[in-house]
Amino acid sequence: MMWKVWLGTALNFFLLGAGYLIFTERKVLGACLTIGALLATWVEQVPLAAMEDQTPYRVMVACICCIAGG
Repeated sequence: MMWKVWLGTALNFFLLGAGYLIFTERKVLGACLTIGALLATWVEQVPLAAMEDQTPYRVMVACICCIAGG
């Protein structure tokens, strides 16, 4: 049983929320954290030259809402 705790912790370290999705009953929390982490990763990769477009800011707001609301 202790191996599940450590495996869930390792999964959460590499992909936020993955441990919750696999090993707990809190699937909504895990999904919100995972979606928020993926969106934040996408925003980090957007080139700075495209900043006249408001899409990265809107995605970041959605990302923060997913992580905080989970």
